[in-house]
Formats: sequence, C-alpha cells, structure tokens
Amino acid sequence: MPDVVPISEPSTEPLTLALWTAGVINRWRVILLCALAAVVLALAAALLLAPVYRVTVSFAPNPSSTSKLSGAISSLSTGALSSITSGMGLGSAGGEPTESPAFYAELMQSRELLTRLLLTRFPDPRTGNANDTARLVDIMKLRSSDPRRRIELGVKQLQKDMTTESDVKTNIVKVTVSNPYANTAAREANAALALVNAFNLEQRTSRARAKRVYLEGRTADAKRDLGIAQERHRDFLAGNRQWQMSPTLASEEQTLAQNEDMASDLYVSLEKQVESARIDEFNDAALITVVDSAVTPVKPYWPRYGLLIPGALLLGLFFGVMISGIAAVYADWSRREPTAARALAAAILRRRQTRTPPTVARRA
Repeated sequence: MPDVVPISEPSTEPLTLALWTAGVINRWRVILLCALAAVVLALAAALLLAPVYRVTVSFAPNPSSTSKLSGAISSLSTGALSSITSGMGLGSAGGEPTESPAFYAELMQSRELLTRLLLTRFPDPRTGNANDTARLVDIMKLRSSDPRRRIELGVKQLQKDMTTESDVKTNIVKVTVSNPYANTAAREANAALALVNAFNLEQRTSRARAKRVYLEGRTADAKRDLGIAQERHRDFLAGNRQWQMSPTLASEEQTLAQNEDMASDLYVSLEKQVESARIDEFNDAALITVVDSAVTPVKPYWPRYGLLIPGALLLGLFFGVMISGIAAVYADWSRREPTAARALAAAILRRRQTRTPPTVARRA
C-alpha cells in the first residue's frame, strides 16, 4: 500500500516587522534599480530641459503727503482726540491702502501690469545680434498663434514665474523673476520696477492734480466773492457819508465789513491750500525707492546638481523600499492564502489574454 502524502495546510504565521524587513532586504536589487532609474531620469531631465535663471529685486513705496499727515495725526492722537480724527478721516493707523506693500505685491500680479510687461521689447536672446529686439510675449515659448490667446497664456505664465513677497514692518516688497535666459530675467525684473514706477507716477500725479484743480476753482470763486463784498462795502460808504450818525446804517456797515473780512480770510486760506497742493503734487510724484535692482545672474537657479542627484537618489530609494515592501506583503499573503493567490493570478492572466489581439494566420 503506497504511502499517503499529507497535504500541507496554509501557514497562519503573521507577518511581523522583522519578516517584512527581511523581505525588503532580500529584494535589494529592486531598490538599487529604482534608485539608479531615478538618478538617470533626473540627469536626463537636467540635460533636456532648459536651465532657469532667477533674479530678485526689492523696493519700498514712498508714502504721499496725505499719508504722512495721517501718520503724524495718528501718532499724536490719543483717547477722545483719536476717535475724533478717525471720524474726520484724518487719522488712520494703516495709512492709504494703495500705498501699502501688500497693494504693490498684488499690483505686480495684476493682469494690466503683466500685459504691459509682455508687450515690452527686450534684446532677443535667441539671435546672436545684440541689436535685435523682440517683445517678451514673442521670446516666451507659448503654444498658440492667436495674439490674444498668447497674451492670456503669457499672463498666466508670468504669474507663475514672478513671485512677490511684502513685509509690513520694513515696508519692502521683494519680487523674484524666473526666466530661461539670464539677460532677459534681469531686464524683465527691472522693466517690472519701471512699470510700477509709471503706475505710481500716473496715479499719484492725477490724484494730486485733481486736488489742485479743485482748490484753484474754489479760490477763484472766493476771489470773486471777495470782490463783490468789497464793492458792496465801498458803495455803501460812498452813498452814506454820515452812516455813523444812524444806528441802522452803522449796523449795516458792520455787517458788510464782517462779510468782507470773512471773504478775505477764506480767500487767503484757499490761496495757502493751493500753494500747498502744488507742493504736494510735486512731492507725491516721487518714484518708488529701489533697494536692490536686478543684475544678470551667472549661475542658473536650476538645475542644481548638488541637490538634484541626492534628491533623486533618496526618491528612488523611497520608491524602491515601497515596491519591495508591497512585494513582501503580497508574498506573505500568497503564502498564507495560496488558493486566493492562484485565483487572482488566473484572473489577471485571463484578462491579459482577452486584451491580446488574435494572431493572423500566415498565408500558405
């Protein structure tokens, strides 16, 4: 009678950390292959992709005369006086919102400013001739032939390539620009500062001019009212030589004299305000203070081989350990559940066979 071979039962031993670690170590070839593949891919990307140059500029917005006055009143106002000046709109802790660093940081990302920057001409780095110029939107590699679509894509690309950072304490705005061309990166950053200067000059000058024009109109009205008051007072004195003898005439003369004095005081006050507005119009036209301008970078910001290769190596080791760990867990599951593992393998095999196209019979 032949010996009966006992059927081995599936192992129920649980997967411990030590067994999992041993399974990962036994698959060291997979880990090494993943690490080498990651390094090769990183080097290929560094060689195939264009380098990126990065420059940083910084500036400080100059406060206008109104903001300086508001800050002085704010610092002097305490208690009830502070609430009164705040209600009048003269005292404000934060000053003008359009003169804060956060406003200029948002301005650098605005569509209007970026569109003007895209239409600015720079020396074309794609040609060897230094006299050749091209618009920034033409220098950028945009996949569109429609001019409007190119501007739209260019604005989105600049919003990614241009980052801003504002510091309320130091009142400084930092702008970082990235570009595949070193000279274009520096010129682009300086051109962005020039556009901010132009916006600052345009907005502040128009606001100060509007204030001056309004005050000049009020001064002209006050001068005309003063002339009318003086003429009425003069006609009264010419027609009433003995006005001191009549209480009614004396009261009327006093009223006319008071009206003339009030018109004169108003006219003198407005004249002073007009002169002050002219000075403010000149002062408020001051440009922003550039702290650091852009210079042409020598070394590209990317690729950095000192960070790229170690980073790719660590990433490849991570994926290798993860794949080996998954393989160790699957091997343990197959050992404990051989029936389910065979069923899963058969299902995968059948699915591959259904996807394989039928072979074409050879002609005789």
